Amino acid sequence: MSRVLTLFFAAVFVATACGQTPTTPSASASGAASATAAAITRGGTVIVAIWQEPSTLAAHYQNQTVSGVVTDGVIEGLASTTNDGNYVPVLAQTVPDVANGGVVVKGTKMDVTWKLKPGIKWSDGEPLDSSDIKYTWDIWMKDPKTNNRTGFDQIESIDTPDATTAIVHYKAIYAPYPLNFGALMPRHLLEKEADISKTDYNRKPLGTGPFKVTDFKAGDSITLEKNTNYREQGKPYLDKIIFKSVPSSQVALAQLQAGEVQAMWNLTEAQTPDVEKTQGLALQVTPAPTVERIEINTAQNREYPDPNSTHPILADSAVRRALLYATPKQQIIDKLLFGKAKPGSSPVSQGWAKYTGTQEGYDPAKASSTLEASSWVKGSDGIRTKNGVRLSLTYATTTGDQLRERVQQVLVDEWKAVGIEVKIQNQPSSVLLSGSCTGKDPRKLGTFDLIMYASTPSIDPHTTIAPRYSSKGIPTQADCSGQNYTRFKSPDADKAIDEAGSTLDLEKRKTAYNTVMKLLNDAYVIIWMYDRARIDARVTGVQGWQPNTWGNFTWNVSDWWLKK
Repeated sequence: MSRVLTLFFAAVFVATACGQTPTTPSASASGAASATAAAITRGGTVIVAIWQEPSTLAAHYQNQTVSGVVTDGVIEGLASTTNDGNYVPVLAQTVPDVANGGVVVKGTKMDVTWKLKPGIKWSDGEPLDSSDIKYTWDIWMKDPKTNNRTGFDQIESIDTPDATTAIVHYKAIYAPYPLNFGALMPRHLLEKEADISKTDYNRKPLGTGPFKVTDFKAGDSITLEKNTNYREQGKPYLDKIIFKSVPSSQVALAQLQAGEVQAMWNLTEAQTPDVEKTQGLALQVTPAPTVERIEINTAQNREYPDPNSTHPILADSAVRRALLYATPKQQIIDKLLFGKAKPGSSPVSQGWAKYTGTQEGYDPAKASSTLEASSWVKGSDGIRTKNGVRLSLTYATTTGDQLRERVQQVLVDEWKAVGIEVKIQNQPSSVLLSGSCTGKDPRKLGTFDLIMYASTPSIDPHTTIAPRYSSKGIPTQADCSGQNYTRFKSPDADKAIDEAGSTLDLEKRKTAYNTVMKLLNDAYVIIWMYDRARIDARVTGVQGWQPNTWGNFTWNVSDWWLKK
């Protein structure tokens, strides 16, 4: 470990130790609590602290994880995923497959027949029917502000022979179809709207879930109230859930400890000891496919760059390799995350397609020699130049995240030690992760050098890999829906992605995805920092909470209740 890193970690630990107050160990830190012999108590309000505010709650615009945390109890889809990775029906009667006749392969094409459960209503009392399935596809494809069209762009047409049946005709065999319709949208409410982003739906979406959004005060709170039209009799148990916006995870934890809120979303690993030592609090730690990463822009840093343009510094693979070699992942994990993570190696850390390869480790001497071999020469101030270009970059992440800010401090020093100057340019999550060109998401626009954030793929990796690493997924001014933010281009990766999505053979798909992930690592366009668990916290009086590797901590809010 470098002297710079050692001194930084020493300072962090002094500050952390001085800020801790001895407390009594909590009664339970095991996570989910379930109903005991005592009867479940109905009613009441749970206040959940969130330290990122959603820029939108509309299903087809959502990009932030926190948006899904809020709408999990509001918006539903045809199917979902259990903790062990199995598909289960939600609004559908069954999950169609070849065995039950719901999936029919016709040469190179495929038909999928979905059957809705009868009698389901939207929260405004209007009936849900198959036209809503077709409308969901229509609007996802037609709205120019849609965040990601993956899967929907593989559909040729949809037939609705009756009110509960939708036959989806795919242009080709499309393996990830079970979660394609993960969020249905209300045709009756929206079909006449010219721009959904300017309607109430953007902040008060209509759904079929156990709760409905009744209030959204920007910078303050989002209120969910019981949906009296919910299909499950007697649920939800709670009357309200209020998501309270706070400026940082530190403020959220302080309010949880003070009893001002009953739950907190997304703790950092460094905060877990404080929760474990606080009487009446419980940790919810769930294995998750979340991967923190630093993405590297290989195109010009400007709005809507030509996808074939090259970054004056980062187009040089020697610089990208040096950044990786000078990144001490394990030391950061050990010191800043209390060892509660592991070094990342790919975007797929869980599930049947888990990547088993590794990414090269920390070696600052190798970083320096790599730059020198590529003619990046140190100046009198220690920063390198090449052909008159100074090796100076910008580095962005979300504001209000102390862990990320500490990681930035470490990396700025580590990279400077090998001759790379890096300047911090952080932004609020509602901008940096808005997933929208109109929202000025720098990843969509291409206005960044280095950017650090996390993403969480579903059980089927195609919905992550296809939009993010296919050359067809590079966002442009004409079509901003892509998510290939590094502007990575590889004909071999494109071919493997297409092959993986067009077969139902899991082993062939796994092989193809592994090919993509190896090509991605060989291009040095992403530094996979660490694989994170999903860590949330609650007062022990909030009962019914259950873990789900593939869902947010709010995935089962219909089962939450307050112990009196």
